[in-house]
Amino acid sequence: MAYVNLPVRYIEEQPAYLDLFLSQRLNPELGLDAQALETYPLSWHSEKARIFHDAGLKCAVHLPFFDLHPGSLDPLIRKATRERLLAAMETARVYEPAHFIAHLGYNHLTYSNFQDQWTQHAVETWSLLAGHASAPLFLENVFEQGPEHHVHVLSALEGRAGACLDLGHWYCFAAGARKKNLAHWLTALTPFRLHLHLHDNDGESDAHLGLGLGTIPWDQLWNELADKNITTTLEPHTETDFLATRDYLRERNLAL
Repeated sequence: MAYVNLPVRYIEEQPAYLDLFLSQRLNPELGLDAQALETYPLSWHSEKARIFHDAGLKCAVHLPFFDLHPGSLDPLIRKATRERLLAAMETARVYEPAHFIAHLGYNHLTYSNFQDQWTQHAVETWSLLAGHASAPLFLENVFEQGPEHHVHVLSALEGRAGACLDLGHWYCFAAGARKKNLAHWLTALTPFRLHLHLHDNDGESDAHLGLGLGTIPWDQLWNELADKNITTTLEPHTETDFLATRDYLRERNLAL
């Protein structure tokens, strides 16, 4: 089953997006951020959940990530991070999410000299979150330069979380365009439960283009995963890029 990203705030700020999801029968992966959590009461979220459910759509939830550091060496920062993520997970329950997405949170520019400490704290954070999750939890790559930190954390969690491989982040932030090491990432992550975030770019910036509008080697991905039943989320950032993605998938007889 495929989902399409939708920041929760857009439902209120840009209602045309809600109309698009309902008219096109798109299952949303709802992005919860601090503003949505602080601005809208639980009753607002319950009403929006009812709209999606009454339309027969399934929801997933992307947990907050701005300014959060799940493996921080500072106990006050870890405490704030965990409180924000737990609060988001509680709000998300009204959407009856099929899964949760969260950013693993390792950045080599900050933690390269403190990898063991970071891993210990990150495992504690994600163990806490996995224990409160009402649906599968997937940890997404952003600035990680390789899959090793995912492997360390997910192995320690012993099946309580899976990997979300974001192809756009791999391609630009992890230099996938230059290294051409998609097979390495897939070999490392496919032993775990796997979810994919799909959007395109040229390897220079995280542009969130429609599939086929950048240079990500999609055919290699389809071939590598042809025999695996993996859920996906499409992450275009404009309606134009969504339509390009839809057309790309239809032309190749790939499910939306």
